[in-house]
This record gives sequence, structure tokens and C-alpha cells, in this order.
Amino acid sequence: MSTQTPTQDAAAQAQGGCCGSNPGGCSSHGHGHSHAAPAPLAQLETPTEYVYDPAATDAVIKLTEKASVEIKRFISEKNVPDGCVLRIALQGGGCSGFEPHLGFDNRVDEENDVISEQFGIRVAMDRKFEMFMAGTTIDYLDGIDRRGFKFDNPNAQSTCGCGKSFSV
Repeated sequence: MSTQTPTQDAAAQAQGGCCGSNPGGCSSHGHGHSHAAPAPLAQLETPTEYVYDPAATDAVIKLTEKASVEIKRFISEKNVPDGCVLRIALQGGGCSGFEPHLGFDNRVDEENDVISEQFGIRVAMDRKFEMFMAGTTIDYLDGIDRRGFKFDNPNAQSTCGCGKSFSV
């Protein structure tokens, strides 16, 4: 039972329900008589343009500025030793065939690795993955529905529903 007068009750509902949080009334307090469907959530747009390191135009795989900030934060927080490279690798598996991985490695094979430096981060990948990963952008998502590194691979013929693996 409400302790508000009918005038106070109507004013509260007009301002967003009896608690001020639900525009359709407050069903938890017995005031909700509106049966209108809730407004759909606004979808965030996918970036149409990534920000890359202008000095790394020939990199096989490119880090976005946002990804590099997150990688540097991780390096700092986890005390990754100096001289380590960001290692990009593919593993067979996942829902669609190949699953990309990021990690840190203190070994670089100048002959067999594709190496670049982007935003002050040294990036290495075994050349055997180049045909599958060439042109890939690594971005970082920090939205409410997704958080983590995202691989945007133009070579992917299909991806799994979770977006973690791809096939070529």
C-alpha cells in the first residue's frame, strides 16, 4: 500500500516511477499499470576507422592505438620483463578451425618471425601464420557487452558465434 497521495503518486510516475527509476511505474511497489514495451537498447557502432601507428604502415598485423594502450597497461601491471615481444600465434581448434592467441615471449627468431614495432611495442609472429593472418587488425573492446582483444581478420571465410575462432 502506498504512503503517497494520489497527486504525489502521479507526479512520481511522471518523473520515472515511484522510485524515479522506471518510467512505466514501479511494479515492485504496486504502482505499475503501464504495459508498454521497454525501449530497445541502443547498439554501439563498430568503429569504421582504426587508429594505427603511422610508423608501422608495412606491419603484417596491426595494433590499434586502443589495443596498444591496454597491452602497455598489462605489461606495466604484470611486470613483463624488458625485451619481451608480444607474440601472436594461431592454434588449431575453436569452433571454426583456427584460434588466435596473444602472449609475451622472450625469444625472437629473426629468420622465421615477422617482426614489427607499433606504438613502442615489439610484435612477433611466426611466418607460417602470415598467410592466415596478413592484414589482421587487433583492437581492444571495453564495452558493457564485450571486453577484450578483438581480431579483425580479412582472410576469415567464416567465424564462430563467439568470435574466438575462424576458418580460411
